[in-house]
Amino acid sequence: MRDTTKQKSRMSLTAAIIFLLFLTGIHSQTWSVEYSSTQICALEGSTVEMSCTYSYPPWIEDKETVVQRRFWFKQKNNKELDLREDPDYAGRITYDFSGNNCLLRISGLKLSDSAVYKFRFETNQPGGSLTSSAGVTLTVTDLQVQILTQTLCLGNGCALEMLCQSRCPLPPRSSYVWYKNGEIITDKTQQKFSDYFYTGESVSCAVRGHESFHSPLMCVYGDSCNKLSYSERSICAFRGSSVTISCSFQSQNSGSSGSWISVRGQQMYHQNTGGCQSYGNRFQVRTGGSGSILTIRDLTDGDSDEYRFETWRWNKDFPGTTLTVVDPHVEVIRSSSGLELVCHSSCFPPGHFSFTWFKNGEKVQGETSYIYREAVSPEDTYSCSYEGQRSPEVYAPKSVSVSMNLTEIVEGSSVTLTCSSDANPAASYTWFKNNQTLLLEDPHLTIRNPSVSVNPPEILEDSSVTLTCSSDANPAASYTWFKDNRALLSEQEVHFSSIRSEDSGNYSCKSENKHGQSSSIPLLLDVQYPPRIPSVSVSVFGKILEGSSVTLTCSSDANPAANYTWFKEDEDSPKASGSNWTISDFRAELSGFYYCEAENRRGQNKSSLHLIETETGSWTSSAAAAVRITFAALLFSFIPAFLWIRKSRCFTEQRPAGRSQVNMSPDINGPSGEEQLELHDSSIHVSENQDDCLYSSIE
Repeated sequence: MRDTTKQKSRMSLTAAIIFLLFLTGIHSQTWSVEYSSTQICALEGSTVEMSCTYSYPPWIEDKETVVQRRFWFKQKNNKELDLREDPDYAGRITYDFSGNNCLLRISGLKLSDSAVYKFRFETNQPGGSLTSSAGVTLTVTDLQVQILTQTLCLGNGCALEMLCQSRCPLPPRSSYVWYKNGEIITDKTQQKFSDYFYTGESVSCAVRGHESFHSPLMCVYGDSCNKLSYSERSICAFRGSSVTISCSFQSQNSGSSGSWISVRGQQMYHQNTGGCQSYGNRFQVRTGGSGSILTIRDLTDGDSDEYRFETWRWNKDFPGTTLTVVDPHVEVIRSSSGLELVCHSSCFPPGHFSFTWFKNGEKVQGETSYIYREAVSPEDTYSCSYEGQRSPEVYAPKSVSVSMNLTEIVEGSSVTLTCSSDANPAASYTWFKNNQTLLLEDPHLTIRNPSVSVNPPEILEDSSVTLTCSSDANPAASYTWFKDNRALLSEQEVHFSSIRSEDSGNYSCKSENKHGQSSSIPLLLDVQYPPRIPSVSVSVFGKILEGSSVTLTCSSDANPAANYTWFKEDEDSPKASGSNWTISDFRAELSGFYYCEAENRRGQNKSSLHLIETETGSWTSSAAAAVRITFAALLFSFIPAFLWIRKSRCFTEQRPAGRSQVNMSPDINGPSGEEQLELHDSSIHVSENQDDCLYSSIE
């Protein structure tokens, strides 16, 4: 007995441990961040994308999980700083958080962008935040020319084989561009390049499509050669400001002079001339023994271009400095943590950043960082300034109010509540019902009953039909369908693969979540179909007496209601229309087979043939008249004859009183013996009164 108890205890403990391990496994699978790639090599100046997916439990202890913050960062000064708030990435960062995806796009890569990048998301759950321990290691590479072999040297030159080398492996199908003394070698597109080089020549390489980010120029022999380099490969500047573009060059011939050109604008700017007259004095060129400077003042959008320096020893094919002129826009935004203010712009020109902060219009002394480090009060206004461009003031929401679009609310109607406030930047809104969160980041809250839609709009029998219940709900609602107030099923859609007429009825749906429930207005589902086979009835049973009235009735089940037409067999033209046809004077020539045709816009159908005939009406009436006439003639001819016979008999038998014995002798032509005997036993009495002649009897 004791062993059995111990065995049960072990089994219970094992089950509990397995259950705990199962829960631990679920938790670890629920809170997660997974990266599509953890190692990326990208070329300087290019654009790179890092992607991941994240997951979390949708509910924890009856509390819905809501993501409140998500961002990418790289560790900087032991802080998890949102890349969108880092001035080093100004105007170069794009996020895409559609669904549970987390995509980071960095454009215009710099060598300093090489780092480990991580994604973090935070929720409303206690401790419901996650930063993955892993991340994406980005290596940004530049290019270097490496001499592999040197052969066949004659006089002051040699044949060389060179390699365009990167710090990390680039895509194997990359196409390359080679420059010799600033000129493109058009027939060389491989990573390796072989040619004959002379003393004083230089070489550079680039990946096609990223020519601006070529390798540094390398002198083939020693350090002395013709080469040129720019201080910046790209510059971003505000409209109306000034910018300086500079280059340095080295030439075996001292005293080299040259000019600046704009690649797209095809303008040329010379020393001391300022270029074309149309540009006035906005462009100034200063060229010295080892370099040149192009200064452009009062920048306009048209000044955005690529600028190159050209000498008689240096070809203009070699990429220069790209200038981008943008709208002078500076704004104050909140850091991703929501605790600090950041001075932000789509363009921070190169150099040392120096910012000026203002609080309630007053300059804040000693605050020159792009991050406002003092405590932020919701009662105050803040702004920042950079390069003379001042941002609009920002402040917390004030005067929050709620309005409604209806003055009277009728049950079943749609109502919209609007939350408004004075805020800069525009505020985001959260709605509550009985202290429970309803809807995030929307100033409008529309309360409406669920709606029912039908597809297709017109419903034909035997067709496929889908009813859909839609409801604006947070969290998502569950649905229940009803037909004629009877529960049907619990789905968002009702699908009929082949609908029948008996499926017609009033359909409604109910949406429900933890905050409540609501029902839609019933929708009449009207299934249309062509007429069924019509039936015919006649108001008179049997044959119809000629000259009398008769009504024919045609009926058929149809939706929409059918129209009726009457036909006689073997006749093309219709006899009448309508469900009832009355013939007030039926004649013999109308006898025959009749049928009706029922038709609506969905089709038509015919009834069976129905025989309608008359009695022989002319013979019956003539015979009756003849009988009546014959009977009257006979009656009037018989009565006078009868009276005349009686009168004649009475006259003949009036003789003297007495009884006469009639004794008739036998005759062969006379009556038979029995008849004679019968006559002998008979006697005739003649009344003495003449009036008695009206009566006689035979005894």
